[in-house]
Amino acid sequence: MKTTGFEFLIDALKSLPGVGKKQAEKIAYFLALKDEQYIKEFTQRINDVHHKIKFCKQCNNFSTNELCEICSNQTRLQNKLCVISMIEDLEKIESTNSYIGLYYVLQGEIDVKNKTKLDQNIVKKFMDLIQTHKFEEIILATDWTINGETTAIFIKKIINQLSPNTYVYRLAVGLPINSALDYADNITLKHAIENKTKY
Repeated sequence: MKTTGFEFLIDALKSLPGVGKKQAEKIAYFLALKDEQYIKEFTQRINDVHHKIKFCKQCNNFSTNELCEICSNQTRLQNKLCVISMIEDLEKIESTNSYIGLYYVLQGEIDVKNKTKLDQNIVKKFMDLIQTHKFEEIILATDWTINGETTAIFIKKIINQLSPNTYVYRLAVGLPINSALDYADNITLKHAIENKTKY
């Protein structure tokens, strides 16, 4: 049977993270019933993100300038750094209003099962940052999973080698083993930040 344009749309939506077949079908039907103006504005917003948004040259957060709003904000604590796996983790931590330092986004974690390493350009950039910035404290906020813990150990080794006087912490109370940061509620995450442990 020939695949229709509608089925192509469903397949495209299924490629999005967290979207299954049923959800993809529901979104596809929703879009199919919208008028031309809505679709035009919707696709324009996607194009704008794709062409206008870039990565911060210091922390890899989304930005429209060389430095993101956080890295360029001098009221943030410049001697504290929180290392996270993904940009959505940054948004999650920021929503707790319990951390006012800087961030570094790894854009992924070490995949133990598939033996996939971190992007080497991201690692090199991190090494340059901690050597030039001289942080007093670095919090490792990767997920409490095998991949997240392996990544945290790897990053800790880099910090110990290049900046041995820096205090290294891991998110603590409230985050169980095999848990992802994205699924933690704000109160749990706030306590994890406040009760971080020496790593």
